[in-house]
This record gives sequence, C-alpha cells and structure tokens, in this order.
Amino acid sequence: MPTTVARKAVRTFHVDGATAARAYLGEKLAGWLVHNHPSMRGNATNTLRALDTYISADAQDHRAFVGHGEYVTVHLPSGTVKTKVDVVMTRQETLSGRAVFWDGKPITLNDAQVIAYPYAEALRSMYPGETISDICVWQVRRENLHVVPVAEALARAAEADAILARL
Repeated sequence: MPTTVARKAVRTFHVDGATAARAYLGEKLAGWLVHNHPSMRGNATNTLRALDTYISADAQDHRAFVGHGEYVTVHLPSGTVKTKVDVVMTRQETLSGRAVFWDGKPITLNDAQVIAYPYAEALRSMYPGETISDICVWQVRRENLHVVPVAEALARAAEADAILARL
C-alpha cells in the first residue's frame, strides 16, 4: 500500500472524521485484507491499526486543526526538496506542523530534527509572519512521536543539505 494512501487517510480524518478515514483506508486495503499471503494481510491490518493509533493520539492532543499543507519547494545549496506538511495544527497562539510517516527504521530524535528542517521551512513559507512552534515527526506504525522545536529544526539545515548532496 502506498504511503500516500495512508497519509490521505490522516488528512481525511482531520476534515471528515474518524469514520470517513477508516472507510477510505479500508476501501483502499480491501484486497490486501483478504490476501492469500499472511504477511500481506498482516501489513494491511497493521496499517488500519496504525490509523486508529493516530486517531487516538490526536484525541489526546487537544490542538485545533488549521489545515493541510501544500507542496513547497525548499531550496538548499545542493538542490531542492519538495515538501508537504501533512497537517497544520494550532499550539496556543502558534502553529505546529505534523510530518506523518508510517513505517521504516525507527526515527531517532536526531533523525527527527534533521527530517523536520524542510517541514519547518515549508511552514514558514506557507504562513509568513506567523509564529511556528514545532514540527511533530510521527512514525505512526511504530507509535513513535518526536516534537521538534522549530529553532532546533532550522539549526539542522546544513545536515539536511549534506544528505541531499549524497542523493
């Protein structure tokens, strides 16, 4: 299942609610949920559970949904990175972005700070003049969340550029 489908389920949740998000994801995973191969069925089931994990965690967060991100091209010395913040939330009088990942190797705090850099730049571009407090890097299937203050994310620009240069 493409990550874009899971990320769209998160966006659907914030606009249309949990039932609509579950229905959307269930429809997209229908063939996988009855697949002959147990690992395929397991992956689909785990993805549905991950959406429920996200929904439960969001319910405990109590921040208001502002909107979805838009694609922003972030310019670095080594090239450009097309970035889209998945969800924009309020944090008191400031904004907070969410970058939602579904799987992969565990994201450490150090990784999250570098990952958050282009998202911080994208939010600054989308909301000029607004105060951005942080970027939440969510690794949903691993139930892993790092809240990266925007100043820490912006301080990692050189490391993000070094990674881009290696690609």
